[in-house]
Amino acid sequence: MNKDEPDICPCCGQEIELQTTKTKRRNRLQGFEEFWAAYPRKIAKPYCREIWTRKERNLQMILASLKKTKSSPDWQKEGGKFIPNPSTWLNQGRWEDEGMDYSALTPVKQTITSRIGINEQEAAIWRSEKYPSSTDVPFAEWPSDVQREYITSIK
Repeated sequence: MNKDEPDICPCCGQEIELQTTKTKRRNRLQGFEEFWAAYPRKIAKPYCREIWTRKERNLQMILASLKKTKSSPDWQKEGGKFIPNPSTWLNQGRWEDEGMDYSALTPVKQTITSRIGINEQEAAIWRSEKYPSSTDVPFAEWPSDVQREYITSIK
């Protein structure tokens, strides 16, 4: 059979377009380099490439999950000491993990009450009982002598 001639299916007689092994491998590797560039730990690239070819995956979903996961507290602490090897991350399908509260990663602006551990609601109740004619203002706007009085009362 000539290589230029199309392959014909013996049962239905239709033309078959066979992919070469090289083409199949290239298709399976599609997106791997983009993943590798985004992953923060560069270990065992050939093994990761092999895993990549075996896994069913959605590149966009993997990259989106990776972007969120890279900012997680576990991956940030101790200089990235707890970032798994990319092969482990791929083998375990970690892009499908649920339950991370990424909103908790947003830095919270510190206030005087958060720095010294004061509950604004409890402080407001105390003030309204102690000074019934006072207006409802945040602790940070209280007169300093009233702030000291409250802090002393809760210790």
